[in-house]
Amino acid sequence: MNIEDIDLNLLPVFEAVLAESSISRAADRLGLSQPAVSNALSRLRQATGNRLFVRQGNAMVPTPYAQELAGPIRQALAGLRAALGIGREFEPATSQRCFSVCLTDLGEAFFLPRLLERLNRIAPHVHLHTLPMPTGAAEESLRSGEVDLAIGNLPELGAGFYVQRLFRDRYVCLVRKGHPHIGERITARQFAAASHAIVTPAGWGHGIIEKTLIARGLEDRVAVRLQNFLVLASIVATTDLVAIVPQSVASHLSRDLDLRLLPLPIPIPTLDIRQCWQERFHDDSGNRWLRQQFVDLFSK
Repeated sequence: MNIEDIDLNLLPVFEAVLAESSISRAADRLGLSQPAVSNALSRLRQATGNRLFVRQGNAMVPTPYAQELAGPIRQALAGLRAALGIGREFEPATSQRCFSVCLTDLGEAFFLPRLLERLNRIAPHVHLHTLPMPTGAAEESLRSGEVDLAIGNLPELGAGFYVQRLFRDRYVCLVRKGHPHIGERITARQFAAASHAIVTPAGWGHGIIEKTLIARGLEDRVAVRLQNFLVLASIVATTDLVAIVPQSVASHLSRDLDLRLLPLPIPIPTLDIRQCWQERFHDDSGNRWLRQQFVDLFSK
């Protein structure tokens, strides 16, 4: 295969299908029609001599060869985007740029309503694309340029990244009003005797909840393990389960439900909510503008 035989305009299509695992979602991301994306993939298959993606259920899954191509193509596209943006100031009022941000489901619920309200006012043509916070993989997504920012309870990253704390959060207990054993406060004994609902997300952060319960010998008190926080409030509101949630989103989770937010009767570390970006994009005017929006709205 000769590089001169490849239409480089096809590479963003490869990148989008890889990220979305879907031709329709890739088309939406790129602003193209589904037939145009399918045609681009067909041309890439002919050029590479490989199927690149195969359908499994509703998902487009990369072949081993496509997985080998993924890293170099992402890095090459990121370098081109950064180079083409040199010297160009970002104009939020007219820009049609699409920003990609790694967020957990909890982060989407907390950050997006206020952020999108602001973008609608000051940057009406800017697009936002959120990606899940995969375990250990957000660093690679940042390094490759697939995402502009990662935001959440992030661990320390290696060299080549900037990290900025937005605010420090703490955990609280979530219980239903009318709980037969817990009223305006919860004691350590009541906490230990209660049945618990916990979230064990696939991404970074919040694993400390389960670790704390295990350390106190309460693993057998865990009645249900959930994949995300968004259903937690409704479950607690209709049962006698107790849950531990970050205070910053507790009011959002409990909205319109008869729930109490109570101080934790046991020690558990606070968590820092931070935004992180790759140093290659530190001076990119668009990336800098997006970071400032999070600072303006959420920094404490």
